[in-house]
Amino acid sequence: MGNFDECVASGSVEEQGFTGRYALPALDMQTVVKPANSMTREARLAQLHKGLMAVAAAGRGAIPETPRVTDNATVEYSTLAALRISVCVPSTCQAAVVEAALARALAVVNAPLSAAGFHLEVRLPERYTNVAGPWRKAGPGDYVVIALCVILILLVILGTTIDLTLVAKHSRQKVGMLLAFSAYTNGKRLLTIAPPSDSNFTCINGIRFLSAMWVVLGHRYINALAVPYMNLIVMPKRVTDPSAMMIASAPLSVDTFFLVGGMVNCYAFLKTVQGKRSFNFIMYYVHRYVRLTPAFALMIGITATWIAILGNGPLWYQVVGDASDSCIRNWWSALLYVANYATPTDQCMMQSWYLMVDMQLHWLSPLLLIPLWKFPVVGLAWGGLLFVLSCLSPFLITYFYELPAPMSTDISMDAQHVFLEQMYYPTHTRATAYIMGTMVGYALYKIKTGKLTWRLSSAQVTLGWLASTALCLTVIFGEQPLLDHENHPYNVWEASFYSGFHRVAWSIGIAWIVLACIMGNGGPINAFLSWTPFCVLGRLTYGIYLTHAAVQMVDHGLMRSSEYYTDFKMVEGMLGDLVLATFFGTCLCLTMESPIMAIEKALRGPPRRERPSSPPPPQSEGKSGNGIDNPTFVPPEPSRTPA
Repeated sequence: MGNFDECVASGSVEEQGFTGRYALPALDMQTVVKPANSMTREARLAQLHKGLMAVAAAGRGAIPETPRVTDNATVEYSTLAALRISVCVPSTCQAAVVEAALARALAVVNAPLSAAGFHLEVRLPERYTNVAGPWRKAGPGDYVVIALCVILILLVILGTTIDLTLVAKHSRQKVGMLLAFSAYTNGKRLLTIAPPSDSNFTCINGIRFLSAMWVVLGHRYINALAVPYMNLIVMPKRVTDPSAMMIASAPLSVDTFFLVGGMVNCYAFLKTVQGKRSFNFIMYYVHRYVRLTPAFALMIGITATWIAILGNGPLWYQVVGDASDSCIRNWWSALLYVANYATPTDQCMMQSWYLMVDMQLHWLSPLLLIPLWKFPVVGLAWGGLLFVLSCLSPFLITYFYELPAPMSTDISMDAQHVFLEQMYYPTHTRATAYIMGTMVGYALYKIKTGKLTWRLSSAQVTLGWLASTALCLTVIFGEQPLLDHENHPYNVWEASFYSGFHRVAWSIGIAWIVLACIMGNGGPINAFLSWTPFCVLGRLTYGIYLTHAAVQMVDHGLMRSSEYYTDFKMVEGMLGDLVLATFFGTCLCLTMESPIMAIEKALRGPPRRERPSSPPPPQSEGKSGNGIDNPTFVPPEPSRTPA
């Protein structure tokens, strides 16, 4: 990567008329897969290394003609194929000039590479070059977002001051909206631990936070693909090692969130409608949108504007600037929660696809919740049918598109885009865990209201835990042969079966953990998942989820030199990401999430109480702390009546 700071600081506009321009062109490695080519992957990589070494030996010799890709060859782009070389040129040199010069020089290396089925092409957009100073100048949008952040901070200071100085109740009522921003009150609410009760599912806190850790770890590894680690070429082999399956299986953490989200949404809905004849579905949708969107919108604004001018570096635009541009282009699809369909490969905030799917499942959930409420037998049958369809959807899509299962790091870029658009992002391929969670929430509600009995012997409990463990481990380590393309040839039926049913096995395993812990059969596992700090950290998972990607982007964008990839380095980075994301998530909670929740509750007013037709289930007198009021990532409010 050279010396970025020395390059951009060289020269002088006053004395020499130019400064240094740092360029980091990408050398896209096209894989020319010829029908007669039987070379192994290792042999082809060895040939690639030999070809690259020819550059140093070529000197000023004759430049041979660049081989062309023949008609009987397929050109593919590997996800790990973007080689980078740093070049320092005068600032008066435009990117196109540097690109043309490098393209001519590359002709000497493409000759030996063609024998191994490779072909290098140089790519240097203007935005891949840097001069001294920030990547771009601040504009009106930056000032608007900064002003909004300053206003929020001032409101928090004012609300906290009023909260600590006004004691009289009537005085507090007059400034109720300002008190919604009190860091003192919101901080107490965040740190308050609810006592155990029949409706306080404390094990969910641990599940949510540990799943959030898994998400952060997975994204740390994914983002490493865009960072110039010196030994990044070992990544395809590393992900096929059995010891790396916990990393390769990180996407399963999202299915855990979907299951928990479906469960708490169904349970909260059935508690709310118990003994009632109607339900306010308008508020059902408004409530969810208001809870998720303000904090999300603030992070979109920050990502689109001033985060891009916080620093610079060799990778700043590729990592930070590109994300900023995506938010500038597609903020609308994110705030409408349709980005996974409208702009799937250019989404604002790369992790926000989850929020799209979660919101869409919430929009559609009444199609199952209403039958479960009004016509339980019909609802169960309908839920079973939806569950089967949710399994068939990824099965058929994998079969017809011949997609890998799961996605690997050594597939082509085109195949990766097809996988993301058709399999990873769409709601219709991710609904399995949510539907399973809805049915678990229904069963839990029936158990809590005494309409369904949960009585298991010690042998049955032991068998349940063994089966749950076996299912989860099978899903995690069952990926290994599917990822080892060198020793395990692709089979479309095998891939389709895994795509269609691995989430079923995972959901069943996690569902048992949740039910067993809630019903008193969790033992030490429930004690661990219900650990007191998890109650607080579980409320911060939404903020962690929204902020951790920005932390990772800035970290990678500020890199000045190549590093050596190791698993220890990845875990170390993940822990740093988690600490910073927890801090920023807390700030987001105190300045945006909690105030909006308090304002919304004040505007709704006290809930109307109806005489129930049957006794309601027991409720906690303290804060729920279980995510029921705000399914999945969203922290709970101190309300005893879900809305």
